[in-house]
Amino acid sequence: MKSVIVGLAVGLAGCLGLAAGPAVFAAQPWDGTYVYEQALGAGAGGTQNFVTHTLTVSGPDGCRLVAQGFQTDETIRCKAMPDGDRLLVSFVSFGTGKVENKHGVKLYSPGQPLFAIAQAPNGLRTTWEGYAKALGDGASSTAFKKVGG
Repeated sequence: MKSVIVGLAVGLAGCLGLAAGPAVFAAQPWDGTYVYEQALGAGAGGTQNFVTHTLTVSGPDGCRLVAQGFQTDETIRCKAMPDGDRLLVSFVSFGTGKVENKHGVKLYSPGQPLFAIAQAPNGLRTTWEGYAKALGDGASSTAFKKVGG
């Protein structure tokens, strides 16, 4: 009888994902939501134009970058790989699963680096590496800020 109860407990734990241990559920250090509010300058009537870039990371294959704002509405599926004190973000596809955007334009190649985020003394430092909506390759700034974990 004891072996039946133990077998049921192990089986139930496996079904719930507990058999693999707590590491299965542990969040990675870079997991979370990051936001970059990009000011584009004054538009018609003197109002400021912005694009909000929201990066959501949940492991290397759970990466999404959404850019919305002035003349912008784009979703990118990405790959986020930790590299020491940096997070390397590269292009996988657009939200549709295609490598062309909604206008049929191929802006990136699969695996192409978009940017890197690094820990810095004053917060996070973003180094741009190909992301079309950014400041230019090689430029760095305190763009992304972590807003959710």
